[in-house]
Amino acid sequence: MSRVKSKVKIGAAVLLLAAVVLSAGLLLMGSNMVAYAQMASSQYSVNVTSKPGFGSYLTNATGFTLYTFRVDTPNSGTSACTGGCSEKWPAFYVTNLNLPSGLGATSFTVIIRPDGSKQLAFDGWPLYYFSNDMKPGDTNGQGIGNVWYACTVATPFSDTTSTVTTSAATTTSPSSGW
Repeated sequence: MSRVKSKVKIGAAVLLLAAVVLSAGLLLMGSNMVAYAQMASSQYSVNVTSKPGFGSYLTNATGFTLYTFRVDTPNSGTSACTGGCSEKWPAFYVTNLNLPSGLGATSFTVIIRPDGSKQLAFDGWPLYYFSNDMKPGDTNGQGIGNVWYACTVATPFSDTTSTVTTSAATTTSPSSGW
């Protein structure tokens, strides 16, 4: 009987050891996945990307295209995209700007949307994502309704330039609807 108890104890110890090894492996794999995700994102919270035949345009840290809405009035401190529009075209906002050199922090301001949330604007134009862009580099919102366009910049920038970290100025907007 003691041999059976001994074998059960050894079996339990082997199972426990296997569980520990498996947990350690999953933990290591999880940390590698986090490291990969961090490597896949840019060191900048706003970046410039370029496509042949498309030009240079703004993206977020993970490469998703930032758009402008030509119904907005630049430098008004407001967004014309509210309600159902904002479900398809969510507002873009980051707390601290981390920019490649050549992309000036003074070009960015923060507006307060009618619902009280914040939105980043570039050269006075509020910035948006497009909900149908599924992966970094997608520009599926370009030209929709002849009013939605990727936020283009005149000069190509390099990802290897220095960094400027700052907070954008805040502009308060009166309540507006869509």
